[in-house]
Amino acid sequence: MSKVRYQMFLEMEQKEELEKIHKASNLPVAEIIRKAVDKFVKEWKEKKQLPEEDETVKLLLSVVGICEGGPTDLADNHDKYLYGTTRK
Repeated sequence: MSKVRYQMFLEMEQKEELEKIHKASNLPVAEIIRKAVDKFVKEWKEKKQLPEEDETVKLLLSVVGICEGGPTDLADNHDKYLYGTTRK
């Protein structure tokens, strides 16, 4: 399976917990995240519903759709807009 780059933000506490798991398991943080995503996707396919939302999820979802305009290719070309370069 080929890998693709995916940029995201974590809460500081999440990053610290991932680093603890990394030190204890000797697995790369990226592999830990991939395993967590695999588990989430498997559960989604079985239950066909998202986990219950907590306050953080509700807060994050509250900003969806508040911006209008902007480049239509932002998701695909975020490196270009953030750093002035494109990934090859």
